[in-house]
Amino acid sequence: MTSLHSRQLVLGIDGGGSKTTAALAVVSDDHEFHVVGRGTAGASNLNAVGLEAAAIELKLAIERAFQSAGAKEHQAAVLCMGMSGAGRPTEQNAWAEWAVQNQIADEVVVVTDAETVLAAGTPQGTGVALIAGTGSLAFGKDATGTEVRAGGWGYLLGDEGGGYQLAIAAIKAVLKAVDGRGPETLLQSRILQALGLTASEELIGYVYQDPGDRSEVARLSRLVFAAAAEDDPVARSILEQGVNELAELVLAVARRLHFKADEYALALTGGILLHQRDYRVSLLERLANEQLAPLAVECVDDPSLGAIRIAVRLLG
Repeated sequence: MTSLHSRQLVLGIDGGGSKTTAALAVVSDDHEFHVVGRGTAGASNLNAVGLEAAAIELKLAIERAFQSAGAKEHQAAVLCMGMSGAGRPTEQNAWAEWAVQNQIADEVVVVTDAETVLAAGTPQGTGVALIAGTGSLAFGKDATGTEVRAGGWGYLLGDEGGGYQLAIAAIKAVLKAVDGRGPETLLQSRILQALGLTASEELIGYVYQDPGDRSEVARLSRLVFAAAAEDDPVARSILEQGVNELAELVLAVARRLHFKADEYALALTGGILLHQRDYRVSLLERLANEQLAPLAVECVDDPSLGAIRIAVRLLG
């Protein structure tokens, strides 16, 4: 097995509502880094699945990162954890305590997953990051280090424009159509077929029975995008509302940081934004209509690299 000197070793974590990625990097004396291992596991949003279940997935991702590097797992110099659901001190402290107890690294920093996206997707780590996967969140930082966030209130109170809320909006539209309170939609037959259900009433059990697996519900959002591509008015309306909600998140952060049009960088991540080009383009058009179009846009498919960058800065 490879021998990695612990003082040169940093770990970066991207802990999301659907999956967790751990990146292991070796840092040179001039602070250049080289990723030598990666590992993935399940969801690690502690508010969604609980700390115990989240910690199991996080530990598994770290173990797999060491395995892919061909190295025996041991303590790193710095660990940066970018965790969804960890926007407040309570959650951040819980993760920091876990990392210390498990002797993951000599030094530990816990940030939101949005901060690692910003670090990965913008040259100076300043600008606005927008996540839209299962849930949604916007985070911004200016040159003085002032940080602002919007959204990220969870599936009951927020997450607008993310996959889960798009799927729930689709299910609500189906039930309204069944009642005669809303128009017919392609989503009626397609959602039932995708879930293997025979009657709309069975959607009640599907949604309420296992509220913990929101990523499964969020996957239904792909049906909304497919129906919209076929000009289904209901699906198009759902997506238009989702775009408006995401734009409001970015606008709220940009305005509070006093960013002007073409003066800030925008980093985008999450399955919805990365894989649905039209949705992404509509978002950028909406920002332009509000006279707050970004100077540069970067799609970030690996936020764990941002966590590595933050860890490397701490190593210095």
